[in-house]
Amino acid sequence: MAIKSNQTDEPSAQETSPLLPRDEAKKEKRGVSVLYLLMFIGFVVSLSFAVTQVPKMSCDAYYENHKPPPEDIIDRCSMHEVEARMARQITLLAASTMIFGLVNLLVTGWTIKKLGVKRALLIQVFVPAIRLMIQNVGVTIGSNAGIIIVQCSQMTSIVGGPAGYVLTLNSFITGIVSHEKRTGSLGRLQGCMMVGAAIGFLAGGLIGDAFGILAPFRVTLCLFTTCCIFIAFSVPATPLEETTESHTSASTSGVMRYIGPLHIFAPQKWILPSGKSSTQIGALTLGIGVFLGILATGSLQTMLQLYSINEFNFDISKNGWLVFMYTLLRGLYLTLIFPRIISWGRQWYQPDTGKQPQSESESNDDTSPQTYPEEPPSARETDLPDNQDAETEPLAQPHLDNKKQTFAFDLLYARWSLLADGILTGCTFFTSNGQQLFILAALLPLSAGTGSAAKGSLLQMISSSERVDALSGITLVENIARLMTTTLFGLLFATFAEMGKSRLIFVCNAGVALIGFGALLFSHFPPKGSSRVR
Repeated sequence: MAIKSNQTDEPSAQETSPLLPRDEAKKEKRGVSVLYLLMFIGFVVSLSFAVTQVPKMSCDAYYENHKPPPEDIIDRCSMHEVEARMARQITLLAASTMIFGLVNLLVTGWTIKKLGVKRALLIQVFVPAIRLMIQNVGVTIGSNAGIIIVQCSQMTSIVGGPAGYVLTLNSFITGIVSHEKRTGSLGRLQGCMMVGAAIGFLAGGLIGDAFGILAPFRVTLCLFTTCCIFIAFSVPATPLEETTESHTSASTSGVMRYIGPLHIFAPQKWILPSGKSSTQIGALTLGIGVFLGILATGSLQTMLQLYSINEFNFDISKNGWLVFMYTLLRGLYLTLIFPRIISWGRQWYQPDTGKQPQSESESNDDTSPQTYPEEPPSARETDLPDNQDAETEPLAQPHLDNKKQTFAFDLLYARWSLLADGILTGCTFFTSNGQQLFILAALLPLSAGTGSAAKGSLLQMISSSERVDALSGITLVENIARLMTTTLFGLLFATFAEMGKSRLIFVCNAGVALIGFGALLFSHFPPKGSSRVR
């Protein structure tokens, strides 16, 4: 049994201590540079994923078994039968991508622990390049055979895909930035990815219109290949996550062992300063709130598109600009404004966080809890590292004056941003023309950041050894919610559209968001001075 020992604020010199104080500053500066590097990678990879548009091969496949349309029809693909067939193919492709993405999260979490974050990131970018090669073949063949090839290529998403690369980037960033900068950094990363997706979506349409449906796939293949080479040579190596088998088996006993990273949301037993035991459900209610928030707003972009077409007769061009503006502004808000709000809010809501450290702790023993500050492992605490870890220099490991702080404002922001999301979404019900819809699409991004603030809050509720599981768990919850929201609200919109009241869909969105806000009200950090029992 190994228990971390307390140290003074000025630890004595050891073999593992830096020779000069400025070495720590160099590592911190290096960590910041790596952060911007990862944000750039997130931007480029998201742009690459968004460039590829689902080709209209359904049009050619339809006329293989049907008579060609009359000559007076300008666009032969604008027939209702062709559009319905295309909608079914797109739905099937999106559903398969999402399902395979859920499995990809579990595979990626295992890969990060076994191979390290950099190698896992390389896999998540290299495998989509292979998928693009297969899809190029399918698009070239076209017709029903091409559609089947494109759909079957989605099975490669189990090994590497959009869900896994987001998890690896999140894990990479939380491992190189200090504890107090994680929430803002996660928001910046998500913002960069959304900006990349917005530009990629617009660029993919322009490239497809100018050079044909095959051009976006070839461009994307080149982008992914370039990204792989860039990551391999520019991103520094990282040591493997330090975990112990006993810790893992103790935290995932029983049924929880079979549901993967979702065990992180299980109720936790804590010992209060008074000596009494208490079961904390902060992580559980936080996960429920995030799930309901994504369920409410995850399909909002699609609902805005359908609503604009159904009520205001938007054409493809107007719809494209509506989505581009909404996604771009949301990304810019998360990248530029969200981190500053988090920093300012912490100073306003909890001005003494820098002076009063969080005293919550966890025990490495199953029976007797011990209280200790979180600090980087030293030579007295760990066994001899293997050769790979010894040869790899860690990237600016977070060092917070040997203390772990809790920032209550992060959780407060998650609550009220979800409430604002629900209110603004509900206001869409009252729009009466296209201009008002554009104005509302510009205001909706101001409530962004619920997911990033929730991730930052969850990372403060668990130990550093569970960081990968926590990010895997909350990302898995988000993807399950996105899979459900597309199906649920898509069916609801169809029902309301038949009734001639399609705007009611936003009342349902707002209602679910308000329920999620209610769930987040029950999420709290463990009391100060308490310790977690394993």
